[in-house]
Amino acid sequence: MTSMIDPAWKTLVERKHLLLTEAIKDLEHRRKNSLSAQQEELSVIPKLKDDVTKLQDEVSKLQDVIASLKLDKIALEEKIDSDERVTSLEKERDYYRKESTRLNAAVESMKSKLDKKLRG
Repeated sequence: MTSMIDPAWKTLVERKHLLLTEAIKDLEHRRKNSLSAQQEELSVIPKLKDDVTKLQDEVSKLQDVIASLKLDKIALEEKIDSDERVTSLEKERDYYRKESTRLNAAVESMKSKLDKKLRG
């Protein structure tokens, strides 16, 4: 039995077969690499969820701290207002003490002058 297939045709088919085989191997290699990469990406998700949960906890704690600081600020502002009122009242008291001392001195001076006139 003689082969009826042209040798050039046979070579072309063999070359095409080799190229297709190599392309199939390359695609299989790429598919495996892609699956590995996807698995690596998926393995990170639980850690990311953990990180997100921790960050949410930290945000919650910071919000509590902020709320507490706001209350502290209000208390300090009220204390400052109270201290300012006390300072103002102390200044007013000091003014009236000085005025009282001055008026007492004036009364004593008038009494002295009046006593001198009555005796003299």
